[in-house]
Amino acid sequence: MLTNNKKITGLLLSLLILLFGTACSITPEAKLVPAPETQTNSPEYVPITALELAQLKDAALQWQQARAGIERILKLEKEITYLVNHIDIINSKAIAQSNKATNSSYSTRTIHNQQAARSRSQSVNQYRNKKQTVKLNTPRHIFALQVASVDSEKDIAKAWKELNTKAAPLFRKKILTNVETAKINKQTFYRLKLGSYQNLKNAKADCEVFKVYKLDCIVSNYTDKPIKL
Repeated sequence: MLTNNKKITGLLLSLLILLFGTACSITPEAKLVPAPETQTNSPEYVPITALELAQLKDAALQWQQARAGIERILKLEKEITYLVNHIDIINSKAIAQSNKATNSSYSTRTIHNQQAARSRSQSVNQYRNKKQTVKLNTPRHIFALQVASVDSEKDIAKAWKELNTKAAPLFRKKILTNVETAKINKQTFYRLKLGSYQNLKNAKADCEVFKVYKLDCIVSNYTDKPIKL
């Protein structure tokens, strides 16, 4: 009987302990409410070391020493700007005066050139009038190309044929042909001459073309004795 009572008492104690532990575990946790921040109008100070303070003082001293130099530089810059602007104005005036003088000189030179041109034109016209009167008595042809010289009239046609054979491209068009008769040491020679030129330079140029075909050619005087070949 006593044993049963002890068991019942132990069981009751166990139940009480279990209930107490459960009650503790489900108790709601208390929430911590942060304390409201207090706003103050007092300035915030930043603590600095003695070394930092010394560096700040040194920087302030350097700025005070450099300030005067910077002010001088700014003043010099203003003066230089003023001088540059003044020089630009002077240059502009000088250029305007130079252009004015140039235009005046150009106008004077133009008038002088026009007068000189009129004078030259009058001189040329006078010269042309005189030259036309002289041309009536002067020949129109001056130079010709001598391409052969033979001692018989019969050989002229033979020489002409050889020329056409060796330099056929040069004789595709009709060429003015003349024959000059010359006596040398009691012997008569017949000189075959082609073309007619007023300009010696043109005659020499055409003569060089004949030489390309390995033909004899010299620039000679024009002879007005045509021959049909």
